[in-house]
Amino acid sequence: MSRKWAARGLIAAAVLGAFTLSACSGPAGGTTPTTQQSTATPVAGGTMTVALDREVPSLDPAAGAIGQQPLFILANALYEPLMKPGKGGTVVPGLATSVEADATGTTWTIELPAGLTFSDGSPLTATSIKQYFEHLLDPETKSASAGQLAQVKDMTVENDTVLTLTLHQPNADFSAQFARGLGMIASTSATDEFGFPLGAGPYKVEKFVGGDSITVTRNDEYQGSEPAYLDSIVYAMMPDSESRLQSLQAGDVDLMWSEVASHFEQARSNDALAVHAAPAAMTSIVLNLANPKFADLEVRHALAQAIDRDAVNTVVNLGEGTTVDNPYALLGELAPEITYPKYDPAAAKQVLEGKDLAFELTVNNRTETVQRGTVLKDMLAEVGVTVTLKPLEAAEYGATLGAHDFEAADFVTSLFADAAGGRLVARSEAPVNFGGYANPAADAALDAAAANTNVAERAADLKVASQNLADNLPILWLTASNAGFVSKAEVAGMPDLTGISLVSVQPASIGWAEAQQ
Repeated sequence: MSRKWAARGLIAAAVLGAFTLSACSGPAGGTTPTTQQSTATPVAGGTMTVALDREVPSLDPAAGAIGQQPLFILANALYEPLMKPGKGGTVVPGLATSVEADATGTTWTIELPAGLTFSDGSPLTATSIKQYFEHLLDPETKSASAGQLAQVKDMTVENDTVLTLTLHQPNADFSAQFARGLGMIASTSATDEFGFPLGAGPYKVEKFVGGDSITVTRNDEYQGSEPAYLDSIVYAMMPDSESRLQSLQAGDVDLMWSEVASHFEQARSNDALAVHAAPAAMTSIVLNLANPKFADLEVRHALAQAIDRDAVNTVVNLGEGTTVDNPYALLGELAPEITYPKYDPAAAKQVLEGKDLAFELTVNNRTETVQRGTVLKDMLAEVGVTVTLKPLEAAEYGATLGAHDFEAADFVTSLFADAAGGRLVARSEAPVNFGGYANPAADAALDAAAANTNVAERAADLKVASQNLADNLPILWLTASNAGFVSKAEVAGMPDLTGISLVSVQPASIGWAEAQQ
């Protein structure tokens, strides 16, 4: 492995950690059944138990562990982000009043409401954010957000409530990062009794039991927009997906994260449960273009023709997902209509049969990911291609992609929840361009989109980039699938996730439809 790829692997692994999903990929898109949810306003008070899909080693947002989509419902409780996900990949104000760019996407202004404080009552100002960003940039912090902040050339505190950021290069999608880990502001001077930095969210930590649970209680110093309904929330660490569902059905937990298609299917047929999910996981096959097996465009085109994406959706997503053909497929006004190879196994067989094409497909070792790999293996066998699955545990899988040490890889991610994701995977030398694709026309279209905040003009540029990807096929697109929550029917205040591509529930808004005894 070259030093160049090893160095890029370290950067990519940090970026990948913020955008990958953890369990399986479940249902999605336009065909997803209507979400069941209570329309009642939550009553004040009570406790709720939320089942998380993993153990949580640290609550420090700089460490990156809580900056992943399945844990946003925990992270948002303690460190309400500056921005929140909106429809079609947009963002709307969260803790900040606004985060806005100039026309070129080069200068960004963060405006805060007056009077914000951390949970100990100390002020949270523009200076606090600048200090926190400097902390993230410190190499000793080893922050997963350092890569996003590396785009910043200069930070200027205008006054207590206004911070201006000047980027090295235009990025019209920079504000989307403030709905993720980068927007979760922590104190650089104060910690709680467990050693975690204080936040400015609606809750604060009362109890932390490593490997087991986290209990948070209402933050009386909270100055944000949504005062909490619940008195407390218990977050139970439950990595096994079936144990989470069984605990919900037994009444031991009230709300659980899931990416499992069968969980949503079961819940929709049970009046005691409700589903709150959205297409927040896109799946694809990344081809390593440095491998001579994929050098021929005719071969890549035939591989795309051999994959029945509707069948993948039926088998793996239980028919609730939607097929996708580009990285912007979930993004509302930015979603392009392009021409992508249609399923045509006869045409694929004409090209591939007799070539003795065989390759390894690297997959995360989750059950559902291996299932998708098996479906693809069987489809490609029908056209004369031999696929060997290479399941890896999560850390090794991420390192393998980052180091470019694979032939083809199954990739499941929330990266495409905003338009920045397409640039990260498709632009030459980008940190998540695992396949090594480099095309001047695609680069030019992506650069033009990044330097323009006009939606219609950006959509036109992104369509050019998407068609370029569909014509050259460094990535074989599959489906978008649901991720989100299953809850007891009595849980109120869960957001309408229609059109949302990043599931980031604000726990202050949820509670019980009726007082709990």
